Amino acid sequence: MTALLDHVAGLCADGVEDLPLEFRQLLDRAGAGTDAAGCLRSLAEKLRTLGKEPQDDYDELPLSRWEIEVGFPLLSGFGVNWVYGGEFATLEESVEAAIGSEHPYCVEHLAPLAAEAQAALVLLSGLPATANALPAVIGWVTPEALRLLLQAVDDHLRQEHVVLPRMENCPRC
Repeated sequence: MTALLDHVAGLCADGVEDLPLEFRQLLDRAGAGTDAAGCLRSLAEKLRTLGKEPQDDYDELPLSRWEIEVGFPLLSGFGVNWVYGGEFATLEESVEAAIGSEHPYCVEHLAPLAAEAQAALVLLSGLPATANALPAVIGWVTPEALRLLLQAVDDHLRQEHVVLPRMENCPRC
């Protein structure tokens, strides 16, 4: 990117008349009346500086409450519907009841729930700021709980929803 900015700055220094009109108008607007070549060279230099001294990475920032609620609505809803009510003595019983309540149409519900659980498990194994933010918003979410949920979903789908292979010579298949 910096090489491209330097190149265009060189073209501007040679004379902006050769550049397309729309590009010149955008360049004038971006430069706010300053020398176009100088503006582009300054921008290239700022990008080089940022490349040498990277700022805080967004991956190192904790997720906010709203990001968790938007990113993990099914896990959050699972806690409200199956975990927090106290109807079941263990998380395992809650998971089994949830899966059983959706059967036989559980595939539509379980696949997205498992995807969220897997994504949350990856986040929990990451940086401490992120790993602490998720359980703070969705209290029941721990690596152990997510593994239990994923295993139960996997077991249920393998036992109840296995697609049998077609046999070539079978008239009914």
